Amino acid sequence: MVKEDQAHYLGHRARLRERLDHDPRALSDHEVLELLLTYALPRKDTKPIAKEMISRFGSLGQALLADPRRVEEIPGLGEGAATFWLTLHECRARAACGSVARREKFSSPEQVRDMVCSRLGHLTKEEFWVILVDNQNRLISFERVFQGTVDQTAAYPREILELALRRHASGLILVHNHPGGNPTPSTQDQTLTDTIARLASDLGLRLLDHIIVTAATCSSFRALGLL
Repeated sequence: MVKEDQAHYLGHRARLRERLDHDPRALSDHEVLELLLTYALPRKDTKPIAKEMISRFGSLGQALLADPRRVEEIPGLGEGAATFWLTLHECRARAACGSVARREKFSSPEQVRDMVCSRLGHLTKEEFWVILVDNQNRLISFERVFQGTVDQTAAYPREILELALRRHASGLILVHNHPGGNPTPSTQDQTLTDTIARLASDLGLRLLDHIIVTAATCSSFRALGLL
């Protein structure tokens, strides 16, 4: 009976791969996820797991962005799948950083948005990062400076600016996430930004933006006219 079950899902998997080769768009969302899961679970029937993931997270996109710790909790998955998901997130984040990591200029707000959303969008705890650039807006570093709880982080202006000076940066972009899903800046966010903007100016540094990231979107202080 076990051999028959194995033959059934292996044959189904082979047919999915043939369809993928012929026309990837013909596959449903759960079938695409099902195939992806085979690389983490080569000896399991991944169809029911893929359907459960989409049901639990709401869509294929949200399943792919899911926190690895939540992925690990799904029946049939585990530590190996969580590691696989963490690797997916890291690949996405590094791909988004590709051009700027090669010291090319930030050429558009969208380029910055893609980089920060891929790095912070899936996080379930609040983190504060800073992008440091030179006088031609080329990336020097993109670093996490603080980690917080599910709804707040401690961000200290002096430490952020000391980091910028140590890296010989000319400009900086503040970045943090709102795990709750609302990208609207809080009063505390505005106060912190105003403080860092004032101190940065005194040090000859440019505060270029403060970006707030959620799983689905992001907001920019510059675009909102708050900076």
